[in-house]
Amino acid sequence: MAGLPRPAVAPPPAWSFPKPVRFVLDNGLRVQLYHLPGQYVISAGIALDVPLAAEPRDREGVAGLVAATLDQGTRSHPGASFADAVERCGAVWQATIHHGGTQVYVDVPGSRLADALPLLAEALLEPDLLDADVARERAITLAEIEQHLATSAGRADQVLRSSIVDARYRASRLRDGEPATLRTVTGDDVRAFHAEHYGPQGATLVLAGDFPSDPAALVEATFGGWTNPAQRPASHEVPRPGPRELLLVDRPGSVQADVRMARFTIDRHDPRWADLQIAAYALGGAFLSRLNSVLREEKGYTYGVHAVTAPLRSSGYTTVSGSFRNDAVADAVATIPGLLDVTARPLTPREVDDARTYLLGVQPLQYATAAGVCNGVMSLVTAGLDPEFVDRLRAAYERVTPESATRVTAELLPPAELSLVVVGDSGVLAGPLGEHGFDVTVVRAAAEAPLSVPSP
Repeated sequence: MAGLPRPAVAPPPAWSFPKPVRFVLDNGLRVQLYHLPGQYVISAGIALDVPLAAEPRDREGVAGLVAATLDQGTRSHPGASFADAVERCGAVWQATIHHGGTQVYVDVPGSRLADALPLLAEALLEPDLLDADVARERAITLAEIEQHLATSAGRADQVLRSSIVDARYRASRLRDGEPATLRTVTGDDVRAFHAEHYGPQGATLVLAGDFPSDPAALVEATFGGWTNPAQRPASHEVPRPGPRELLLVDRPGSVQADVRMARFTIDRHDPRWADLQIAAYALGGAFLSRLNSVLREEKGYTYGVHAVTAPLRSSGYTTVSGSFRNDAVADAVATIPGLLDVTARPLTPREVDDARTYLLGVQPLQYATAAGVCNGVMSLVTAGLDPEFVDRLRAAYERVTPESATRVTAELLPPAELSLVVVGDSGVLAGPLGEHGFDVTVVRAAAEAPLSVPSP
């Protein structure tokens, strides 16, 4: 087909987040309906105002066990019959808990929504939460924690979080609970937590997809009778940073190390969020970002290094992460602060434009499916944000300038104030790190108590 002219490429059409139909049931349950033509698999989810901070300090992990056992049987569908009922609908079930709240949802063909939505309600209102199911899920969770912390990257992430967030706050500890507290959680604890915290107050039901008919009546019939007079209102923490630390977690025999350099920063409520996101992408989000251009392409120290901001409901932290071979660790750690020093080398118009183009372009892809919309809305709700935040963020991206992104980065990421976590062989790494000016405290992971997993 030689000689044919290249077709013209039209600019992408304007995009904005879909607009919902909103209403509130008499019991206080907020509802958002997103009609998305062509999305024949409907996502139905409920965002509960049940954050991890609601857990008793000596029973941390109980919230995750409630979420994990919701689908293990109900009064109407005991035991495996509940899973069988979900499967007969062609539905997929998932429940997760985060520091901001709890999310439970199903994906189901539109023709079976009337069967699946009552099952979602049933699991929330009348779960069995039997001792045997709690014990089994507890054992599984303990094994997953042990596996996670056995990896260098998992250990680095856990130590960083416990270091950078003040230890008084739930956000400083593992999402699934610390093994010591998780082991103590009983079936009685799980049932009591459900009774105290699961209810319509503060909850939001989200439906997204190509509805075969208006689902409002189905929602009212399914959830309108949900009440819980004993429901306790949630209390959301506002974490504060811990002291700056330079930690080397000993992993004898490792031939490479996982590195985290981070600072406590901001959340999505902060007006500087768009500037920080664009700066983080320019510094360590793109393949040829500043960090990758030097540490990967020029020096060959790593397969990749990234800069990301992890927002909590309130506050957050920005992290540079990467894995480096042992002989490169000290120089990489010494090089990173200089690459983040935007006072010496301000962000350029091209860097900001490239970051803006990427962030604006990826948003429609994130919300291209019913599941993307439903999960996105639930995540925003549990962060204390409304869906209109997506369009406000797009507008904020358009306003970011090289000067504003540079100024915000200098305010939030001063290189001299970065915390450091390195997971690797201390016998090999401590000396070179010290020679580069990093007086690290060595943490002996081998001294920790083993994570024995009780039998269910």
